[in-house]
Amino acid sequence: MRKMSQASYLFAISLALSPISTITIAVADSTPPTSSLPNPYKSSLDQFRIDRDNYLLAMKVRSQQIRVINNNFKMACDLATNNFLREISLARTPDQKNLAVSNRKNAISAAIAARDFAIKALGLEPVAPIEPQKPMKSAKPKSR
Repeated sequence: MRKMSQASYLFAISLALSPISTITIAVADSTPPTSSLPNPYKSSLDQFRIDRDNYLLAMKVRSQQIRVINNNFKMACDLATNNFLREISLARTPDQKNLAVSNRKNAISAAIAARDFAIKALGLEPVAPIEPQKPMKSAKPKSR
């Protein structure tokens, strides 16, 4: 029986010192490990989103400004037309009628020049940002 206990003793020691006893149990974690290296695609995508929001805001503001300019242009053209209709109704001679037509053309030309100047004063249209491309996945070698 002494041999049996020595064998059991040696088996227990070898089992304690074997690599099997040092294996840890793997536990599934729902959160992926965070990398200490910054992801360049993610940071460029975040910057793109900020730039896109700024672009859309600038385009919205520019659109509102152009709408005001065009509204002022329309009011100037309507005023020129109303003045023309009033002058033409009072005109008796061909010279007076020609003057009314000439005044209307001059007023509309001035309104066009004012509109073009106001739009040019807004500056260049904002440039849309370019969306970053996703990084290419590396090709995996085929295993045989």
